[in-house]
Amino acid sequence: MFTNTVKNFYLTETQDPLTGHLLQTWRHSSGFMLKLLPRPRFSRCFAAVTVPFGSIHADFRVGERDYSVPAGSAHFLEHCIFSRDDEGGLLGGLSRLGASANAYTSHTHTMYYFSTTGSVVEPLNKYLRALLKPDISPERIEAERPVILAELDMYRDDPDSRLFSDLLELLYAKHPVRIDVGGTHASVNAITEADLRVIVDHYYHPSSLSLTIAGDVEAEKILRLLEPLLPAEKIELPSAVPVIEQPLPFAADNVRAMDVRTASFLVGIKDPLPGRERLRGRDLAARQRAGRLVFDTLLSEASAIHETLLNEGLIHDSFSAQYTCDADFGFAVAGGESEKPEQAGRRLIELLVSQWNAGLDAKLFDIQKRAAAGDFLRALDSIDYSGMVQARCNLYPVDLFDYPLIYDKIELADLRESFAFIGNPESYSLSIVNPLGGQVNVT
Repeated sequence: MFTNTVKNFYLTETQDPLTGHLLQTWRHSSGFMLKLLPRPRFSRCFAAVTVPFGSIHADFRVGERDYSVPAGSAHFLEHCIFSRDDEGGLLGGLSRLGASANAYTSHTHTMYYFSTTGSVVEPLNKYLRALLKPDISPERIEAERPVILAELDMYRDDPDSRLFSDLLELLYAKHPVRIDVGGTHASVNAITEADLRVIVDHYYHPSSLSLTIAGDVEAEKILRLLEPLLPAEKIELPSAVPVIEQPLPFAADNVRAMDVRTASFLVGIKDPLPGRERLRGRDLAARQRAGRLVFDTLLSEASAIHETLLNEGLIHDSFSAQYTCDADFGFAVAGGESEKPEQAGRRLIELLVSQWNAGLDAKLFDIQKRAAAGDFLRALDSIDYSGMVQARCNLYPVDLFDYPLIYDKIELADLRESFAFIGNPESYSLSIVNPLGGQVNVT
């Protein structure tokens, strides 16, 4: 390792005892953080910038001042920065440098990332300059507005997207997670340059950002690239405006008719715990992993519930389940296509409540836990996977190498109380999409 001669950067290092992989954390006096996963002799390199601003952050606070921007502003800003224009835009420029780039906006953050088999320095320099000084001119905004409105229409016409958005509106009464990431037609039409500027000033400032790089990269080259782009001092960071959300779902069910051949259903289960205490760091990461293990045990193809629903002809191979949890919201969703969507949904709820109250299959839970931990360790050999996981970890914040210990500490006996909502029938909502003119099939 070289001796750091770049001002205002401070290094800490950790090494994963299982894989031997190294993680370098470079912290700058501005608050900017670089996470470097050195992978000598790897030809591929991955880089990602994590912006801690997502669709749920439309209302935020800096010091004593509150700010509010229209729903969908995070997604709108991503479009302004990343989309193509007549000359190729940022995406075209990165492609000419040999970088395969992409970006996305979620409920909790925005991510800008690329991979390359060439030098990482030039595309990283181009990406960072676009992020730190984005084009949010009136011309750029008006060019993107119709594109985003058309995208919203596309998702409104997609049955899976409508099924999911309807479900979140059933589960949540006030929390902004209930609003589509892209916003609404009204909110997108209301977004102004001033709205985007206030986001850039507070969330796209280096004090809020983190950069993750995985590959065969010389740290000093990256630090010298960053040095002229970063201010010497940090600014006051924004914080979320707390939302008081009720512990139980806002409504029980919704049925929508769309131009589809086969009906679909989604069961939602509202997790009230993160609404009562803001989770951070390892506590949040541990709950995310524990929740996924719980629902893998309950609903994987090896589970009794999955077998029952399949044998009763209520689900197909489209059935899937997932658990999502963040600082102040959490929910699980499960469903898929079904000729009898209401019967399938009601039966799934009945089986989940019954199975949870009877007790999880301890043997299957242990199998799922060992499989998940093993898959995670094997995936660390992937440049793109390990880089992306660390980029998301920066939000909590935890490190990639914390996860083996997190898995080790997850014990089934400890989950009975914290996931007790699964055994409460009032925690559930049901969203259904039927074919136009079709009837909900019931027993």
